[in-house]
Amino acid sequence: MVAGVVLVALAVAAAALWPSFESYTGAAPPTQFSAPVSLDPAVRSGDPHVLGIAHNAGNNLATLAAAKRAGAGVIEVDVISARGRLVAGREQFWPWLARLVFRGPSLEQAWDAAGSSAIKLDLKQDDHAFLVQVADFVAKRAGTRPVMISSPDANALLFLHARLPHATLLFTLADPDAVSELHGDPALIHAVGGVSAFQGLVDTDLVHWAHRHGLTVIAWTVTTGQQLNELLRLDVDGITTPNLAVLNALSTSGS
Repeated sequence: MVAGVVLVALAVAAAALWPSFESYTGAAPPTQFSAPVSLDPAVRSGDPHVLGIAHNAGNNLATLAAAKRAGAGVIEVDVISARGRLVAGREQFWPWLARLVFRGPSLEQAWDAAGSSAIKLDLKQDDHAFLVQVADFVAKRAGTRPVMISSPDANALLFLHARLPHATLLFTLADPDAVSELHGDPALIHAVGGVSAFQGLVDTDLVHWAHRHGLTVIAWTVTTGQQLNELLRLDVDGITTPNLAVLNALSTSGS
């Protein structure tokens, strides 16, 4: 009887922990949903140049396919290195173990599944060996599609700028300190083509400053119609979202 109770307890624990294990190994699909949005006709919703970027969709081949069907202008892929190869996934606690048991798609699989769609690589590491891998991977596929690469590490972007002249590099703005860092670094301003900014940081001053310096502004992570309309009023150039309805709205607003 005791053994039976123990087995039941282990089964219950395994069932409860399974979603966490799937997420830890990179096998779980990223958050993706479809919640209706209504575009304010008074804002920039009619401009077809506002990119709809599918947040993390490339981390799973099923969410990637769904984002393409919804009309995503760009497929975003988080990138790490696991067991010596580039993969589509996010960093976890105990990264050495997470990389060892990683079960998600390789970056090559995500790249191929995206077809001719533009792709955005969101780099989750910044060590030299990793950056060399990324540079080699993208350079071998130069010209096959538009490529964006985002990182919060200025040195990583400066390194890639010298090796990938045709890629659009984006400095990730996750907090006010990052905004200050960008403002005070002329070399970084010259190296990047834009910023990938947390939507709470995006305001008129940031957008105007970026546009004066020839930089695009992509806002993340946008989930609601209210957020979407507020950001479009600010004249952003791209919206990163897990909401398929937002992607669809942006893809059809110019037609």
